[in-house]
Amino acid sequence: MRGNLLVVSNRGPFTIEENNGSLKYRPAVSGLVSAVLPAVKKIGGTWLAWAGRIAEKPAEVQAVIKDEFQFVEILLSREEVEGYYEGYANGVLWPLCHLMPEKVRMYEENYRIYREVNQKFAQKAATLLRTGTLLWIHDYHLALMPHFIRQKNPWQRIAFFWHIPFPPVELFTIQPWAEEILRGLLGADIIGFHIDDYRENFLRAVERVLKLPVNYEWGTVYYNGREVLVKAVPIGIETKNFQKEVPEITEIEQEIAGLKIFLGVERLDYTKGLKEKIQGFARFLEKNPEYRGKVKLLQVAVPTRENIDQYQTYAREVLAEAAKVNERFGDNHWQPIKILKRNYSQEELIYLYRIADALVITSLEDGLNLVAKEYIASRKEPGVLILSKRTGVARQLNAALLVNPYSPEEIALKMKEAIEMPDTLKKKSFSLLKEQVILKNNEWWLENFLGKELRLMDTGFGKYYRKRGEKKVGAID
Repeated sequence: MRGNLLVVSNRGPFTIEENNGSLKYRPAVSGLVSAVLPAVKKIGGTWLAWAGRIAEKPAEVQAVIKDEFQFVEILLSREEVEGYYEGYANGVLWPLCHLMPEKVRMYEENYRIYREVNQKFAQKAATLLRTGTLLWIHDYHLALMPHFIRQKNPWQRIAFFWHIPFPPVELFTIQPWAEEILRGLLGADIIGFHIDDYRENFLRAVERVLKLPVNYEWGTVYYNGREVLVKAVPIGIETKNFQKEVPEITEIEQEIAGLKIFLGVERLDYTKGLKEKIQGFARFLEKNPEYRGKVKLLQVAVPTRENIDQYQTYAREVLAEAAKVNERFGDNHWQPIKILKRNYSQEELIYLYRIADALVITSLEDGLNLVAKEYIASRKEPGVLILSKRTGVARQLNAALLVNPYSPEEIALKMKEAIEMPDTLKKKSFSLLKEQVILKNNEWWLENFLGKELRLMDTGFGKYYRKRGEKKVGAID
C-alpha cells in the first residue's frame, strides 16, 4: 500500500464501466470526492470503494492511478446494492437524517444486508492496513464499519466523517437499530460532523440511548475504556481547482444571450428543494411581470438513485412543475426554465457558475452544500448567492441572501433583491463570502479535523507534515 492513509467510502473518485472487455474510468463529481481526493493525492495512500460494478462481473480492480494513490475496488451483488445502499442507507438513514420520517421504509432484511456489507468493507480494509496506517471512513453508508475494525484490531487509529445532517435523538430513534448504529460509530477514535448542531445531536443520542458519560464542552465520549473525540469541522474545497480557464458550452451560451441567469445545481433528490425553487421562481415572475422575457432559471438536475421509486416519482414531479411554469409564463421566443438533466463535469460546472448572475440553493435540509462554495470560488466577477437557511453552510456563508426554502414569497423576494442589488453591495457581500471560502478551504478542514493524526503518522506525509507543524493553517502546499 502506498502512503500511510486508507480512505474508505461507499463510492470513490470514479466509477468503472466495462465496454467490450475493457474498463473505462469516469471521474466522479460529488462533494465527498471534491473534498477528500486532494487530501489523498497529497498524503498518498489507498482509497477503497465500490465503483458501481456488480459482483457477477470480473475480478476486482486494484491499480495505482497517476502514481498519486492506489484505488482498490470492492464489488457488490445486486442483492447487496438493493439492501445495503437503496434499502437501509437511503431508505432509512437518508430520510431520517434529513428530517423526513414520512419517507422512511424499514425492513429487517435490508438492515441485515447493511450489516453484512459493512462487515465486507471491514474485512477488505483489514487486508490493506499496515502498522501506522490511519483509517479514514466516510459517511452513513458505513456507520458499523468502525466497530468491526475495532473488534479485529483494538489499537487501530480510526477517523470517521459523517457528511449528512445528524438528526435530533427523537427522530434518530424511530428506527429499531439506532443503538447498534451509535455503537458502530463509537468504534472510531475521532468522529466529525459539519456543524455544532449535528455534533450536539449525536452526543445527545449517545447520552440518552447508550447512557454513556458525555462532555459537551470538549466533545468527548467515554466508551469501552476509550475516549472518543467528536468534532464539528465543515468541509472546505480546494479553491484553485475552480479558478482555471474553461470552454463555453455553446448551446447554453446561445440560449442565455441578454438574459439575467438564476442557476441551480442539484441532484434530483427530494431533500434539495427543486420543486420549492421552481415554485418560488414562478412567484417571482407572477409578482414582477416586467422581468418576463428577461430572466431564466437554469437548473442542473442530476439523475440519482434511479432504482428507488421515491426518486423516480420526485424526478417526474420536478419536470412537471417546470413544464407548468413554462406553459404559464413562456412563449414561442422565451421559456423561463431550462432543466439540464444530466451529469456535468467540473469544467462545465465552472462555466455555469461564471455565467450565472445568482446561484439559488433551496435545500430543505442539507449537511453542508459545497456547490455554494464552488460558485464563490469559480467567479471572476462578484455574483449573488441565495442560500437556504436549512443548509449547514449557511452558518459559514451568512453574508449570502438567506431564505426559508418553504416560502415561495421569500424566494421570490430574494430573487428580485439579487438581480437588483447595487454593485457596491454585491462586491461587499461577495468579498465576505470569498474570504470565508478561501480561509476555510480544504487544507483548513484537513488540518482541523485530522492534523494531529497526520503528525502522528510514522511515514510518508506524516514526516513532511511534522516538519511544517509550526504552520497552523494551510500546512499543505
